Amino acid sequence: MKKNAGIYYDASHVRNYNESGIDVTELLPDTHDEVKAYKYFMKAGSVLAPELFANKYVLLLFDGKGDGILTDAEAEHRLNTVCFYAPNFNKVSYSIYAITDIAFVKVVANQDSHDRAVTGEYAVHLPFYRKESQCDRYDQDCKTPGTISRTVLYGEFDRLGRLTCGMCKGGNCGGTIEKGHGEVHQWNYALGNSDYQMKVGTGDEAVVYDRKAGDWDFIPAGLDHSLYAGTGKEVYYVWVEFNTYKKGE
Repeated sequence: MKKNAGIYYDASHVRNYNESGIDVTELLPDTHDEVKAYKYFMKAGSVLAPELFANKYVLLLFDGKGDGILTDAEAEHRLNTVCFYAPNFNKVSYSIYAITDIAFVKVVANQDSHDRAVTGEYAVHLPFYRKESQCDRYDQDCKTPGTISRTVLYGEFDRLGRLTCGMCKGGNCGGTIEKGHGEVHQWNYALGNSDYQMKVGTGDEAVVYDRKAGDWDFIPAGLDHSLYAGTGKEVYYVWVEFNTYKKGE
């Protein structure tokens, strides 16, 4: 597992679309051996039938900047706003149709033996779809006044194994200033009109990164960090966390 922050700059990624109008790249491939992330870019009119996994959790993060339709056996879901989707393993296939050019991040996380044992006993309903506006707000003392936090997946019965997810949005000298949480690794996906700085570490060892919409980054467990927008700027990101504590093998 990578012990330092990992940084992907979306502006530096050269799109290489295949004959189907799709480009996919693995994000920070050396970050973690149990969690992988991929960014997809789809041209208008393209169709994708994502790979299905029997024993892995999958979470899709849509940035809301384009428009598309995700279809599974239960419903058709519009992708014209920030939204989230988790498939039901390999039990229910799904497809994505791009009405306009769209982009999204796919996170794939391992199950341990405990996750596999309790699957079916209690779990968030899959397939899972939720818009940003449907996600509950919560308050946290590390967030500056006026910053909005929302939970997407959280808690024993409302998460994907050891994977949780939420959102943070603020601006005009707003954001989060957080002590390192020793139990979870964190990945962030910058959204909207994001133009903020991410500081990782403390003292002389702290490193500051400029972050823009479309960027992706990784903060290892235990490192202090802040994601903070300056005057007239926006900080807006999805965070995905993975718990280091394993109940199984």
